[in-house]
Amino acid sequence: MKDFLGVVTMAYQDYDLVRRWYDYWSVQIGPENLYLLSHGNDPRHREIAAKANVINLPRDGKMYKFERRRFRAMSSVASGLLEFFHWMIVSDVDEIVIADPDHAVSVPDYVAKTYGDGTKGPKNISPLCLELVHLPEIEPLPLGPDDKILSRRRTFRPNANYSKPVLVASPATFAPGGHRNSLGPRTLPDGLFTLHLKYCDADTIERYAASRRALVEDVVARDGHFDTDHGWYKTLDKYRDILEQNTLEGVDVDLPAFRAKMLEQREKFTNQYIWGPARSDRLYRIPERFSDVF
Repeated sequence: MKDFLGVVTMAYQDYDLVRRWYDYWSVQIGPENLYLLSHGNDPRHREIAAKANVINLPRDGKMYKFERRRFRAMSSVASGLLEFFHWMIVSDVDEIVIADPDHAVSVPDYVAKTYGDGTKGPKNISPLCLELVHLPEIEPLPLGPDDKILSRRRTFRPNANYSKPVLVASPATFAPGGHRNSLGPRTLPDGLFTLHLKYCDADTIERYAASRRALVEDVVARDGHFDTDHGWYKTLDKYRDILEQNTLEGVDVDLPAFRAKMLEQREKFTNQYIWGPARSDRLYRIPERFSDVF
């Protein structure tokens, strides 16, 4: 007898994100179905995710082939757990899968109604990524630790690159970053989304960017496998570029033209199992009905 849905992620510190990940998924599917790979065996992860399954991963200061290794590790854990779950979600701790409340009351409810137990139909699901982008002049209220993020931050840009195949019903090997996996072409659902939280709060971005720059500089000092061209070193620059280059449009999560472009690129790059270069230079607003979702 299999349980329906499990979730696996990996974190190094990122305590606020771990707390939000744990609190959200504990309500959605129960903490016993959560698997947190703690990079560096961090005792605070065990305090925050007290009833989850916290798994120690030793930390290598040189970060040797880090992205490849961490997604192979998460792939192996999730693939093994599919012996006991119908579905697994494999994602970074700042990537949260949500269901449109007009479609379902929760993620497991959506998946059960749309795809069943995974024995028939699609097994590789890529929710559209809504990458939250904090515009302080539009959303001036601070984001407190107990506030629902979508009650304060609902501006986003659609991001095909982060519309990852996070929901799987068969064993899969994920490529670095989780942007594709070995299950082949993915399905783009209606009413199911991935929130990317990296740029969701201006004050947090400042702290996050500083910590990631320090991490990269430490790896460089150890003659490791990152350099200052790595994306983690340029978090603040990327956020500022989004603010300067993107135009705010209306309220919309359906985005039919953007979805059509993604599907067109999926066919073009079908043998590579990726979406292709579907990009947006526009920002949108998530409808207010999502305010209590996450």
